[in-house]
Amino acid sequence: MQRRTFIQNTSLASAGLFLSNLNTEGHAFFFGNPILEKKLDPNWVKSLYQRGTPTTYLKTRNELQYIGMPVGGIMCGTVYLGGDGRLWLWDIFNKNQSGVVYKNVPWHEKIQFNFDYLRPFDGANYVVPVKDVRPLDQGFAVRIAIENQVIIKKRFHADDWDEISFEATYPVATIKYIDRAHAISITLKAYSPFIPLNENDSALPITILSYTVENNLQKAINVTITGWLENKAAISSADGTEYYRVNEAVDKEKFQGVAMRAASHNWADETFWHEPDFGNFCLAALGPNASVNTAATVSLDDNFFAQENKTVSKKEFNEKLTGSVKFESVVGPGTKADFNFAISWYFPNLTFDKLKNEGARHYKKRFKSAVEVVRYVNDNFESLSKQTLLWANTWYGESTLPHWFLERTFLNISTLATTTCHWFESGRFYAWEGIGSCPGTCNHVWQYAQAVARIFPALERDTRERVDLGIAFHKDGHIGFRGEYDTQPAVDGQAGRILGVYREHLMSTDDQFLKKNWANTKKAIEFLMSQDTNADGMTDTTLENTLDA
Repeated sequence: MQRRTFIQNTSLASAGLFLSNLNTEGHAFFFGNPILEKKLDPNWVKSLYQRGTPTTYLKTRNELQYIGMPVGGIMCGTVYLGGDGRLWLWDIFNKNQSGVVYKNVPWHEKIQFNFDYLRPFDGANYVVPVKDVRPLDQGFAVRIAIENQVIIKKRFHADDWDEISFEATYPVATIKYIDRAHAISITLKAYSPFIPLNENDSALPITILSYTVENNLQKAINVTITGWLENKAAISSADGTEYYRVNEAVDKEKFQGVAMRAASHNWADETFWHEPDFGNFCLAALGPNASVNTAATVSLDDNFFAQENKTVSKKEFNEKLTGSVKFESVVGPGTKADFNFAISWYFPNLTFDKLKNEGARHYKKRFKSAVEVVRYVNDNFESLSKQTLLWANTWYGESTLPHWFLERTFLNISTLATTTCHWFESGRFYAWEGIGSCPGTCNHVWQYAQAVARIFPALERDTRERVDLGIAFHKDGHIGFRGEYDTQPAVDGQAGRILGVYREHLMSTDDQFLKKNWANTKKAIEFLMSQDTNADGMTDTTLENTLDA
């Protein structure tokens, strides 16, 4: 499919809805004239239709502290990108907790079940927003020298720069680091491969961090960028003297890295291998001219930027073990250079009580370690990065719609890159209503989601067929609204799933999907027609619209 045709198909309906509500003066008419009814500022309303620029958050406006943009692959856990470019949260260890973090917040009145506090699914993490959750130490630092004079030696950390700007255009974030004393520009683009219509290459447990250093001086500069990552494999289960952690150098022709894992002195401890947090990391520099340190001490002295150590490093579980990688390059006057890094993880042991037959995380089917993930990304870096950046530029850069509208239309699909959503070895897509809250890909909640079907249609086709018309389907034609977790029908959800079958047919290249699934779809329609729809909170008009479709 041509990319212009694709963007028309994915955004035309939204754009039409938006623009159809404008009169010739550019004012919106949804219910009368909102300018008059709601006393809106006409200038503000007019500004909504201007192209504008991407939303940008600044350190000097104190806007960075709560930023958490998902930058891992879809359905690979949650890794957040912070406002200054550091990664945080790291919900990749299969804790299966409720909420981004589990906490209760005191509340001024009694709420559900007579509690006087908010739980995560009551909104605790909105009332007291989450920030700075860092179960492991990670970061990057830069050293820039002219001849023998060091002019910049800083971490990529909010405290170290005069200004940092964060441009929020999911799936790619652009962060600029500003040092007003020197004519050197540093930009970070952070993302995980995100390629519409290609769910496999969009579901890689990896984050790519690409730094571009532009030299606007009259002399060449020597640039060293070093990244580090603490080994926290088996973060919870390796809790005794039996366990230790291991860092090993990865010396490949096309990339250098540090592989990080946990181990047991009792080599036969197979139980340990099946723990939810058992797995490994890889920190890598994507390119041949890099070096590694398997036991780094993080500092900003010259020794930190010069260290190299490829020997195997081991420490007991209660001792800190950190690996680092670095790139060094000369950047000539008026030129720029790219420094590409990646952090991958491999913690596949995800299970839910009623879904054990679905297997572990989907990425286990393709890879055996975090090193293999990096190898795949490095071997295909040009294609993966080009397609991801092309999508971001097509959606945000080539559209004529307002930036705020494009951002708000697309940002919700980042939910796929959180622990709200999972993809199992069996190929089954599964989702909570919110992280760890209300199981079973609830059909009278998830029927509202439209982006997945347009961006990754194969996932939705499989869910209609495998779950709605399969696992959750009953002989009388009703669809259990939470799959295995609740077999009762929800009439609104069932109507939405029938519309979903129609949508998935429209997103197919032929009629085979509909023909294959028509028998159960017809039964589902007949069940709806037999219901007292008003008693179930569904209007006759809604039912008629569903059946017409």
